[in-house]
Order: sequence, then structure tokens, then C-alpha cells
Amino acid sequence: MTNKHELVNAIHPEDVAALTKDTNAGPAKLELTAAERNDELLPQPLVKIVNYKTGDVTQASLAQLNQQMRDFRKVILLIEDQPAFSDTCTRALHDLGYDGVQLITHVMQAENHLDDIVSNLTEAPAAIVLDLGLGLDSGFTLLRKCHAEPRLQQVPILVWTKHTDDLSKTFSNYLGVKDFLVKSGDPQLLRDALKRLMASNTAQRSKSA
Repeated sequence: MTNKHELVNAIHPEDVAALTKDTNAGPAKLELTAAERNDELLPQPLVKIVNYKTGDVTQASLAQLNQQMRDFRKVILLIEDQPAFSDTCTRALHDLGYDGVQLITHVMQAENHLDDIVSNLTEAPAAIVLDLGLGLDSGFTLLRKCHAEPRLQQVPILVWTKHTDDLSKTFSNYLGVKDFLVKSGDPQLLRDALKRLMASNTAQRSKSA
């Protein structure tokens, strides 16, 4: 018998049908309140820059996010809407040597940033860490985009998600992800997955050189 927990963590029927979902959310607003940021059903979109060189954490616009690409040797794009998970991931990335982490919490803002990369308005990140459940939206929208665009196909992606069903992993692999990790309370599993992601990025760069 399927329990409620399995249903929550399973891929949604609309993802099986289309792997995408339109969104009508408005533009990001800076300086969100904690209530807006942490709303479980409708978290407000946030773009954030974590600068481990200076210790600064800044709510930003997409234009500022693009500018940051010129300031760091290695940048990871983290697309995650839950603060606890984003904090855990940014700390792990810092420990592994990534000095700049770009956090985007909403599908529409992430799509806009990927459009800027495709249009050569900004550089591509070294890698992407992506959650599949972003509020009421689906991260598969972004995987489809990365799979379809040649400039994004070269960016290794780690899917880090609560989705435990086989279809989520199957579709993720089909759309070209380098690794798939179900979220857990073990930070070592995340660090190991990030190390594999970094290794795949190094191998990709060597192959392209």
C-alpha cells in the first residue's frame, strides 16, 4: 500500500506527462521577510549571492548575479527553495573550494538566468545543484532547458531532491544529469556527491581543452 509519505516524495502526474509547468510569478523582491522567504507552499522568489572571500551574503537582482560571474574563479549555481538545505549545500561547497555560490529559489528566476547564459549575456556556472520540488513548480522545467541548449549541456548537474520514486531518477538521467541524490540527514552523502560533480566538471574541461 502506498503511504502518504511516498505520495509527497513521488513525481507528480503532470511531470510524467510534460516534465514542465508554466509559472506566472512576478519579479523577485529584495529584502524578503522571513515569513515570505520560508512559506512552505508559496515561498517568495529569492536570488542570493554567497561570497566566501568576504563573508558577505547578499540578496541580489539577476543583473547582480550576472556581474558576479566576473568576480570568481569558480561559481556554483544552486537552485533550492528551502533555507536549511541551501545553507547546508553552500557550506559544503565552500569546504570543497567553491568561493562563490549563486542561490536562486524560484523556477522563473532560474529560467531567466539560464536564458542569459544561452544568450551569452553571462558566463555559465561551473556546475548546477538542482532541487526538483520548488514550491508548487517543477525543477524538470529547468532540466529540459539545460538538456535542449548546447551551451547548458556542458554544465554538469546534480539533482538533490526529496523525490524518492524511480521515475524522478529515470527522467533526470534521461535529461542528462551527472548525479542524482535523495536528500537525507547525512551530510557526507552530499559532500561525496558534490565531489563527484566537481570531478565531472574537471573532466569535461579537460576534454574540451
